[in-house]
Amino acid sequence: MNLVELLINLVLAIPMAIWFYKDARARDYMWYFWVFVPLILIFSSTIITIVLLLILLVCYIMLRPKGNLFKCPHCQKAVLEELFVCPFCRKNAKRECLNCHEPVPWEADQCPKCKSRSLTKE
Repeated sequence: MNLVELLINLVLAIPMAIWFYKDARARDYMWYFWVFVPLILIFSSTIITIVLLLILLVCYIMLRPKGNLFKCPHCQKAVLEELFVCPFCRKNAKRECLNCHEPVPWEADQCPKCKSRSLTKE
């Protein structure tokens, strides 16, 4: 492997690893694995790196937890809607209804399920 191939691999793998980190961390989904694998590919040939990065991207998109992202009310980072606790700041990203114990969006003033106004403060 020459220097040009290494630089091309870096240009391909580093942005992919950054995207994997941001998306997998927001979904609380094995971000360390999805960042590590593209970085290993830096040391293979360019053609192999391109093919494996494409396969890795398709696999990630198929396997990652599905759902929309919303901003954590505390740290303002993107978080998967199904998560109750933010994977970044480890604070509650949603409140709990004290009546039916369902998660409630932070900005809501009543539970969408039972219409109760008894919500946790933090």
